[in-house]
Amino acid sequence: MTNTTYKDVKGKVKYIHAGNELDKFGAWSITLYPDRESLEYIRGLQAEGLKNVMKKDEENQYYVAFKRTPSETRKGKVITRAKPLVLDAGGKPFDGHHVGWGSDVTVRLEVYKYKTPAGAFGTAARFDSLRVDNLVPWTQEMLPQPEQVKHEALMNSPKPVWD
Repeated sequence: MTNTTYKDVKGKVKYIHAGNELDKFGAWSITLYPDRESLEYIRGLQAEGLKNVMKKDEENQYYVAFKRTPSETRKGKVITRAKPLVLDAGGKPFDGHHVGWGSDVTVRLEVYKYKTPAGAFGTAARFDSLRVDNLVPWTQEMLPQPEQVKHEALMNSPKPVWD
């Protein structure tokens, strides 16, 4: 009997790091605004001990983040993971770099049980893969204001002239 299952949850995406770039914490990650059915499923996982925190934004909408680390050490062994598979709506591989906020997505979660140091069992969910069902192209305006300024300054920096 395996302690791992896979579950697809749906919703809209905000922050996403699913391509070759890792987030600032060194993981592939996604922030999902789940639809009603997925929200109920995630709440059920939280009742089983899922530690991913469900938050509300300034518009009173629920969101939750999931991540996938490239590697971890378990019982002295290093376990490496491939980056998440990202598909477009037609099922073709997609780089995941230009997925804009508000895109409709299906996120496959790897849901598993683990044993706590106290001997109890907990539930965890790892970002496994992603299908972009309705792409909203990414734009610079989706960045927070301070990052927009940095991006603009870098884009307007003179090109080097090599002799």
